[in-house]
Amino acid sequence: MKEGHAIMAPTDPGPRPAASLLADPAGDLPRWRDRLERLWRRQVEEIIELSLAYHDAASASRADDRPGRAAARSRRLQRTLARTASAHHALAEIEAALARIDGASYGICEQCGGRLLADWLEASPQLRYCPRCRPGRHDSWDLSPGGPGQDHHDR
Repeated sequence: MKEGHAIMAPTDPGPRPAASLLADPAGDLPRWRDRLERLWRRQVEEIIELSLAYHDAASASRADDRPGRAAARSRRLQRTLARTASAHHALAEIEAALARIDGASYGICEQCGGRLLADWLEASPQLRYCPRCRPGRHDSWDLSPGGPGQDHHDR
């Protein structure tokens, strides 16, 4: 895996039958657990790679540290720290999803209690909220009828 590449990027699973849109994720928990465990392992690898990159950059020889180089190294270290923090957050989300599987609440919106659509979980298996309840993201979802954020509460 290349340094800095997010592993949590949504993937397009391709066309799926309409029945899969309403499939109950709880009916296929072993598959979801396996997928989340694979994501967990890759996320841990990402954190290790970022930690090593930070250590290498921080301990690089400072003998040739002119002001411009010191500033560039500082920016590089700050970017690596930000990516590492993001990777830790993603790891925590994956671990929370695994805990929801153990607690029999996987695939349930944590705010409204509605069932999360299987296609949403395919795109982001660590998903906690439906598009309508997702904190701070309301404006980025298409809530028009038939859009990805269609009111699933009425289904």
